[in-house]
Amino acid sequence: MHHTLYIVGGGMHHANELTRCALAVLVGILLVAATQGCAVVGPSALSRGRAAYAEVIAETNAEQSLGLLVRLRYGTPWSLVAVSSVTANVRFNANARGEIGVGPDASFAGALVPLSGGVAYEENPTISYLPVHGDRHLRQLLSPIPTDVLVPVVNSSLDAGNSLALLVTSMNRIPNPAFVATPEAAQDDRFSRLADLMGALSRAGALQFVESATKEAAFSLWIHDYAPAYQQHVNELLALLNVDDAATSNEDIFLEVVSSPHSRGARSLSIQTRSVYDLAQIGAASVDVPEVDRSSGLTTEYPKLGLAGGKMTIRRAQERPRDAIAAVRFRDWWYYIDGRDLHGKRFFRTFEALLSARLADTVEGARTAPVLTVPVAR
Repeated sequence: MHHTLYIVGGGMHHANELTRCALAVLVGILLVAATQGCAVVGPSALSRGRAAYAEVIAETNAEQSLGLLVRLRYGTPWSLVAVSSVTANVRFNANARGEIGVGPDASFAGALVPLSGGVAYEENPTISYLPVHGDRHLRQLLSPIPTDVLVPVVNSSLDAGNSLALLVTSMNRIPNPAFVATPEAAQDDRFSRLADLMGALSRAGALQFVESATKEAAFSLWIHDYAPAYQQHVNELLALLNVDDAATSNEDIFLEVVSSPHSRGARSLSIQTRSVYDLAQIGAASVDVPEVDRSSGLTTEYPKLGLAGGKMTIRRAQERPRDAIAAVRFRDWWYYIDGRDLHGKRFFRTFEALLSARLADTVEGARTAPVLTVPVAR
């Protein structure tokens, strides 16, 4: 921010007094303007800086997550780094200067005598990175997603069936493998039908997970307000789940969510979940790698993808794609999530959110880990 004002030198009559008065008044005006400018720069800097930092962190997190999937496909070493803090120091400097003419008019006739001032704004951010590794990190990646994370993800999803198909490996002994390795597994479409039914009931507002009223389970699956339009859906769902019950009326049905194996006929819902690393393997298998890399043995070969990843592809291009929600360069190719790929976006959004949550949990407990702090001059 820079202010510049000009005055024209007057005649000898009261010259010294007039110029001193003019200078005092204009300096006062300039300082007031500078002070008001500082008051505006503070909130303005916060508005610009916060959005910029958030955008860059989100973009680099997406690149790191996508890079992990590509490196897994190629079987190359990988590591993760978390942004543990961002500190921005803001400094202001204000100045004002005036020049006046004193003496006969001829000495400065026609000359402009400037009165100037300005406010300098400087921002110096410091970013701290924390390498994520160790036993705690490994357990976070390999452990099944806990129920208290699964439930809000499914409840907040636009399609509960898709979320369950992605995150759940088994429900009441109905398998949902990440990869189809046998012809028998390829023909078992029970989980697909189960996900469709639960998705339809969820969209109708007739199915959701709630806190359990008993001490035996933390959550229950609540089926309600389903008759008559969705009574057939509910009966088919209960039959698939091997629950000895029938939706003969519009009474509420509660199935306790447990991790132990389901007993035939029990009013329970046994759920086993994937780990974040399981999701990473699904994403890696969907990476479209060049045939020359595949045939030469540079890439990891996976079996056919199951229900969770069968409809998605992480694409590649020689130039950086314009419509990608995330893109990373590896071995002379750009690998990316196409912004028009609904299945790919849904998978990547869930995977990145869960990976970020796991990283945050690891960082919170790693108080003695080395921190890389990078000052950035601007």
